[in-house]
Amino acid sequence: MQFFVYSRAHIEQTSPHDDVPHVIISITTTPQEVAMLPVCDQTRGVLRLSFYDLDQRAPGVTEDALFSPEHAQRIWDFVAEHRASIERVIVHCDAGYSRSPAIAAALSLVLEGTDEEFFRRYQPNRRVYRALINEAVERGML
Repeated sequence: MQFFVYSRAHIEQTSPHDDVPHVIISITTTPQEVAMLPVCDQTRGVLRLSFYDLDQRAPGVTEDALFSPEHAQRIWDFVAEHRASIERVIVHCDAGYSRSPAIAAALSLVLEGTDEEFFRRYQPNRRVYRALINEAVERGML
């Protein structure tokens, strides 16, 4: 399985991934910030989630605005639903440097056995990464 990480600006300008079946996980800070995604006939599904790029609560940010175990469950359910029919997972967030690499790293570790590329090239959000790994452990995937 391949994992592609994009910033919002980059994914909104990229051509559709029409070479292989794939899914897109779209991350924004609020639900009102809907990204324009390059969907095509090869796009098997789109999961849109909204949460702040924080490891812990900050002044003015409520706990429910942060990445949660429910977000992790939704991501794993989405990937499990499409896993047999896709070759690529595309993930984007605003900057493409923290939230989306955390998701790609966790998925890559569980599904492909390594997350090194994402920690070498990016700064994955630790809260997001830990929650996804914890959910994978609970599901017996690790």
